[in-house]
Amino acid sequence: MDALIVDDNEDGRIIMSTLFKEKGLNVSVAPNGKIALDMIKESTPDIIVTDILMPEMDGFELCRQIRTNPDYNHVIIIIYTGSYKSEADIELGHAIGANEYITKPQEPCVLTQLIEKAILEHKN
Repeated sequence: MDALIVDDNEDGRIIMSTLFKEKGLNVSVAPNGKIALDMIKESTPDIIVTDILMPEMDGFELCRQIRTNPDYNHVIIIIYTGSYKSEADIELGHAIGANEYITKPQEPCVLTQLIEKAILEHKN
């Protein structure tokens, strides 16, 4: 399974990459949604975990862009953010196509469990 981690925070990308690699996933990283979208066009991942607040293209717009292309319907999108935590934000995330919406911070074991649950629930 291939994963793409999208976060402008390098430490966040490293932590998420480590968690995914420990679970046997192939991991790519991007510092913002614009670069992630270009990467997706070259090689479509099975799962994307994206922050929201990033330069050039935020996670909400990345999610919208992915969901407008039927070739990417199978991609599991998880929003993982520390900035947008309100119920309205969570509803917006789901409305634009995110499969899951997780707020930061989470302990690594809890985060791993939430991501594994999302993968199991949304696999085709």
